This record gives sequence, structure tokens and C-alpha cells, in this order.
Amino acid sequence: MEPGQLIFSRLSQAPSVGGQLQHVRDGQPEVKIYPVLAPPDTPRPYLTYQLISNVPDDSAVCELDDLARVQISIFADSYAGICGLANAIRRQLHRTETAGTYLLLTNEFDHEQPGALCFFRSQDYEVEHTPA
Repeated sequence: MEPGQLIFSRLSQAPSVGGQLQHVRDGQPEVKIYPVLAPPDTPRPYLTYQLISNVPDDSAVCELDDLARVQISIFADSYAGICGLANAIRRQLHRTETAGTYLLLTNEFDHEQPGALCFFRSQDYEVEHTPA
């Protein structure tokens, strides 16, 4: 499974994360977790994720084939909102091992944007995985 799809699947199915991000758009329910960009006018809170890098590992000691870096961006109307979502995401992903995949939080930081209309935090995850 592609790293972004794995993250979407784990987070959207977790009540502590997906439950906070439920939304109805055009009469259809959705979880506000999007690849790269959220649709225009998406109400906060929401998450985006993007593949930053994916490097094949050909070494004999590596059990899995690729080492990817995925960044999750959290957008909310309050600082408490991004903190709550960040902690819930961390509980679902950090040091998670499933068949063919291992996730590790490697960096987390707030973005300061003078004049911004919302709060924004990023989390970077290292994803060791076997490509599909």
C-alpha cells in the first residue's frame, strides 16, 4: 500500500482522529483527510498529507524495500484544536507496525504565519514499507 493511502486508512478509521474530522459535502459524508491540498472552502479542522520522498533500500540488512517520508499538515481554528488532533494522530501512527510497514514520527512543529486565519502544525513520519 502506498504510504499516503496507509496513513489515510489508519487515521480515517480511528475514532479519535476520523471522528473529529467527519463532514458532509454535497450531501455525501466524508472524512476531512486529503492528499496534498484540501478542497476550497473546507471547514477546519482538516488534515492533508503528502509524500516528501520515497527512497528504495537495496541493502541486504533491510527487511523492507523502501523508506518514505510523509508529512501530515493539521489545520484548525484554535491552538488547542491542533494540539488535540496532533496527539490523536501520534497515538495512531507513531511506532506503528503492520504487515509490511513501520511508521515513526521524526519531527513535529508549529508554523507561524503572521495574519493567518488558522493554526497549522506539521508532523513528519518515516515510513518503512514494501511497495505494492
